[in-house]
Amino acid sequence: MKPIIPLPGEDLMELGKRCNAVYVCPKAGSVRKGPLVAYAGKDSKGRNLVGDIYFNFRRIEVHPKAVEAFAEVACQKLRDQGLIDSFDTVCGIPQGGRTFGQMLALVAGKRFAYADKKPKPTEAGKKQEYTWDLSQFDFEQGERVAIAEDVFNNFQNTDSTLAEITVTRVEIVLLVGALNRSPIYGTAYKDLPVIASIREAYPEYEQDDPAVSDDIAAGNIEWEVKNKKNWARLCAVMQQ
Repeated sequence: MKPIIPLPGEDLMELGKRCNAVYVCPKAGSVRKGPLVAYAGKDSKGRNLVGDIYFNFRRIEVHPKAVEAFAEVACQKLRDQGLIDSFDTVCGIPQGGRTFGQMLALVAGKRFAYADKKPKPTEAGKKQEYTWDLSQFDFEQGERVAIAEDVFNNFQNTDSTLAEITVTRVEIVLLVGALNRSPIYGTAYKDLPVIASIREAYPEYEQDDPAVSDDIAAGNIEWEVKNKKNWARLCAVMQQ
């Protein structure tokens, strides 16, 4: 398999599609011809939010030059907004945020650290959740840190991420990612600037929303999207 190299001036979403990283549920009118996908955020009843579009950064991070293209765009946005000197260290949130964050740190000339991923007990039929461990890295008190993620979904997990990293006594100064797909938060979250290589809001639904409830009842949803076999199945359905 050959590495994917960005074309001069290539749109990042088109690059993502060339990396086989974008799933859009095919439809005939309002009828879905493929599965919904589960998102990390929760609805009012504690169930995973769902939608029709998934951006799978795992498919991009195997192509370092493609990751570099995302990092360069994010870095340029940081420069344009006068934020490039506002942080000392990039802290990557696994898995995709670790890959993207390390490349961002390289491009921006910053220090890099990352959290280890530890699974939480999760009920069957729900998306796996994690806690973060930073015990293997040293931080100075007040060190200015940019948190790097691959995809900002709806920022529901961001509070716990911020809380876990703040115990290291660093100062979190901004959030940076490859894609911000949140339908609510665009350029800021709780007074923290949000910078993303791609800013594109994706609709998301509670599971009893009439727009998705029939599909949920029929089991037409993929919970483990990034599983290699499941992703291949989603892409095959999309291409039919």
